Amino acid sequence: MKTTKIIGMGTVLAALAFAPLAANDAKEQQTPQVEDTYNFGLESGEPFDLSAISCWDIVTLSEDDRAFAMVLLFGYAQGEAGQSVVSPQEIQVAVVNTMMECVDKPDDNAIDVLRTHMKVH
Repeated sequence: MKTTKIIGMGTVLAALAFAPLAANDAKEQQTPQVEDTYNFGLESGEPFDLSAISCWDIVTLSEDDRAFAMVLLFGYAQGEAGQSVVSPQEIQVAVVNTMMECVDKPDDNAIDVLRTHMKVH
């Protein structure tokens, strides 16, 4: 009998929790307009385009919304790649590296950055 263990998701979500303070320095001169910001929380009933989310949108979200958005982006990118096997360690590495790059490059597209840090099997 084959069993699948889902472990380490707490570690992945904990990695998302760091506060991207450097993003504020990188975009100090820019204040997002209301229509340019996303609310990914479950309380939002508005649809959003995953392919249009910028790094700035991600790093300026609340901790919970950032985790929610990164999980959505990772799942979307993994589905695009036709992958159904998930390694918690690979998720953590991809997400942390994406967040670090997004802090440095706030104008970049978040899913494009994430794709560069994902391992395709």
